[in-house]
Amino acid sequence: MEYRSYEEPRDLEAVQRIWREVGWIENDEQAKTLAGFLSVGQSLVATIDGEAECLVHCTPGTMAYQNEVLELSAVTAVTTSRIARKQGFAGRLTAQALARDAESGFEVSALGMFEQGFYDKVGFGSGSYEQWITFDPASLTVDRPFRVPKRLGKDDWREIHASLLERKRGHGGCNLSPPEIVKSELEWTENGFGLGYRDGLKGELTHFIWCAPKDEHGPYTIAARAYQSGEQLLELLALVKSLGDQVSSIGLLELGDVQLQDLLKQPFRHRRITAKSAHENSSRSMAYWQLRILNLEACLAKTHLNTPEVRFNLHLTDPVEDFLDQSRAGARGSNWQGIGGEYVVTLGSDSGVEPGERRELETLTASVNAFSRLWFGIRPASSLAITDDLQASASLLNDLDDTMRLPKAHLGWDF
Repeated sequence: MEYRSYEEPRDLEAVQRIWREVGWIENDEQAKTLAGFLSVGQSLVATIDGEAECLVHCTPGTMAYQNEVLELSAVTAVTTSRIARKQGFAGRLTAQALARDAESGFEVSALGMFEQGFYDKVGFGSGSYEQWITFDPASLTVDRPFRVPKRLGKDDWREIHASLLERKRGHGGCNLSPPEIVKSELEWTENGFGLGYRDGLKGELTHFIWCAPKDEHGPYTIAARAYQSGEQLLELLALVKSLGDQVSSIGLLELGDVQLQDLLKQPFRHRRITAKSAHENSSRSMAYWQLRILNLEACLAKTHLNTPEVRFNLHLTDPVEDFLDQSRAGARGSNWQGIGGEYVVTLGSDSGVEPGERRELETLTASVNAFSRLWFGIRPASSLAITDDLQASASLLNDLDDTMRLPKAHLGWDF
């Protein structure tokens, strides 16, 4: 495989063709937006006869780990042309992007997967379930006044991006740093519109919703939202309720702070009477995003747990090694060859890791996929020992279950 950095004058037309072939863009207007999307972050392309046939794009950002902030490389696009399928391009190119980003100082990587299993090959493990809720906005029980909102359009992308960065986010909450990434997402929203409030000290946008409408009565999709407090969230929900005079259904990713079902009138009745209709009320769960550790030492240094301390040997394997060309390390390739190895790990209020092994300690054997899930609180150790690549004694699994007690992770930013 020949790969190199993406160059717009040389590669844009080829990448536009790839995206048309995979159905990610459908017209010339969307194709024009792609240039702006690729202008931020970093992209690698794999070539056949000198022409780009596969692209991996990564966007810098941050990810919340409880009260700490991790340096995040978000894999925001992986696309392969019709003639380059089943050649191993996507996996190997993603591995090269991970190596580049690890050497650049990023601590974790995350992505949205097209299917379970593919990105496991380069060390990613599945994140927590996210729920997609579709409901009748008129059934919201939020009974409070709301102010007339301000209209927001695609030209307000900088303001919307700034509001997303300042939003309330919990464990797992992601921010993507370049404003242009939001510009592209808004431009790709057909007939998109926003409603929000500028309550900042200098008139900054503090809370908003961005919607993708469909037909007169919906369904609408809330594609993005931001708020900084519970009061702002309730005002947004009251605003959404007001749309119920015309709109029969609205869908959105579940809110991390509240269970939306708590604020719906007769949710089971609405589900029954709308079943199999265009406006079916429903709640569907799926673990659609994945993450992996890029820098083990940095991630554990930012791990502070108010739970019993546990110390153990870690035998860590990293499947990304099989996708990195070691012959190119230090030359055109990367010196980073994954994070597999033998470590002594401490998890507690002051966590950390050091290379080596202590004979007196029990041993945890895990892939980076499984260990990343354990460390982020996606599933407890005893559960991962059943379904994932993680093994330890019953006593160590029990100690890890007692120690790794973290809130449910929500990205809060779909990418």
